[in-house]
Amino acid sequence: LIKAPRFLLKVQSKLKLLQRRLKRKTKGSSNWLKLQEKIARLHEKVSNTRRDWHFKLAHYLCDLADNIFVEDINFVSWSRGIVRKQSLDSGIGSFINEILPFVIWKRGKYYLKVDKNGTSQECPNCGAITGKKALSERVHRCDSCGHIEPRDTASAKVIENRGKNAVGLTVLENARGGDLTGIDRLNQVDLVKSLRTENPPLHRASG
Repeated sequence: LIKAPRFLLKVQSKLKLLQRRLKRKTKGSSNWLKLQEKIARLHEKVSNTRRDWHFKLAHYLCDLADNIFVEDINFVSWSRGIVRKQSLDSGIGSFINEILPFVIWKRGKYYLKVDKNGTSQECPNCGAITGKKALSERVHRCDSCGHIEPRDTASAKVIENRGKNAVGLTVLENARGGDLTGIDRLNQVDLVKSLRTENPPLHRASG
């Protein structure tokens, strides 16, 4: 499992200090404008650091596997829920929906979104339904086959299993229409346009 850095959290104390100073300045004054510029530069630094890490992570994943499967999640609703801060800080939506598929397409790998429902309620070993779990329950236990492992690892394996089961049908569909990226051709064009306009640094992960 890969833990995302808390990009904004690292500079939060400095950001709050600048914002407190800003409140004490006269709006529109030279000192007010200088502080606004400092705050903007800090946000830009966080954004660039996050984006650079996203590209390195995407290349790292492509180095590990030829087929990459992800949950089909509505990250807009995530950004409004209980994981709002973590979701916005990590930029997970941008990574999953834009940067990762772009890098996968550039590297000639395969990308597929799978059904997100019940990934934590299914046993990756035997496929049995284990029932809903509280968020505090971090271990997967299957009464049917006795399989035990960390909940997040088990969910990741369920996603992998669903992706592998779907690959046969998707490959047949794509074989009739073109390349085997798992990304619609129109979406490929949109991704390339949106990411190239920002001239992203395509770093490869080291190691």
